[in-house]
Amino acid sequence: MENVAMTPDVPEHYIRKEKSKWSDPEKASMLKDAKVKNILHNSLDNVMSNMVITCKTTKEIWDALETQCQGTMAIKKNRRVVHVQEYEQFYAKADKSITNIYDRFITLMNDLSLVGQEYDGEVSNIKFLRSLPED
Repeated sequence: MENVAMTPDVPEHYIRKEKSKWSDPEKASMLKDAKVKNILHNSLDNVMSNMVITCKTTKEIWDALETQCQGTMAIKKNRRVVHVQEYEQFYAKADKSITNIYDRFITLMNDLSLVGQEYDGEVSNIKFLRSLPED
């Protein structure tokens, strides 16, 4: 972008700089942006690619993908609350094998980790053991 000086009729503003006026670092930056956009578009399936096709910059593409895949901050916060409640209320069903119970617990721990909620290994091990049925 190029700064256009203020005149009596027009306030100061920015316009797109002509390619012939780009400095070497600006050229390198634009080339890098174009390469990353190309990588992103080529790595997406048709549905996801259609969602970001109108994005002008790599940052816009990344932000759109992040929101689509992970949700907004409010959704992330709600997801965290739900997973914490699931952890606190976790119990083992007596009719399930210990392998199934452990798989369910590890999945829950991984989900918690993805939303930024970590529990100490010893604490989570005790939580798991206390959730097992007494049979």
